Amino acid sequence: MFWYRLRVSIAGARLSHLAQKDRIWDHGSMTELVRIIFSLVLRTRSGGDMDLLKKQCSVSCFKKLSCELDEINRTIPTPAETPVIKEIAIIDVQPGKNNKPDMFTALIKGVSKDTTKHNDYGSEFLATYSFARQGEWWLLDEIKIKKFFQN
Repeated sequence: MFWYRLRVSIAGARLSHLAQKDRIWDHGSMTELVRIIFSLVLRTRSGGDMDLLKKQCSVSCFKKLSCELDEINRTIPTPAETPVIKEIAIIDVQPGKNNKPDMFTALIKGVSKDTTKHNDYGSEFLATYSFARQGEWWLLDEIKIKKFFQN
């Protein structure tokens, strides 16, 4: 828990400094983007249109997601469960250097609600979503599932 708080604090300090120079580093906008992209990934898993997600991903991320959608389906709660985000924390921010884009990583903590059991929360998960800047937009660059466990 200590390392988590330390990472969030360091990222917050960097983010405050970067936001003074460029409004794309706005914490609230970045957090809302993570929520939106998380929702798009879930919709795509449930048979939604991949083109909606394609517009929000880097080319390499979209290729990887297209190839690994089955893995994501096995790792994140199934579509019969409704994932609920409990917390989003920006845990890393990296301004671009040497032809590398600006980047940030968000940690998503959540639980899934089994829609057949009404208010019975069971599966918890941790995921990191990494984003890379392209012009004036953030594009999803990578998804990593950190933990998945039953309560």
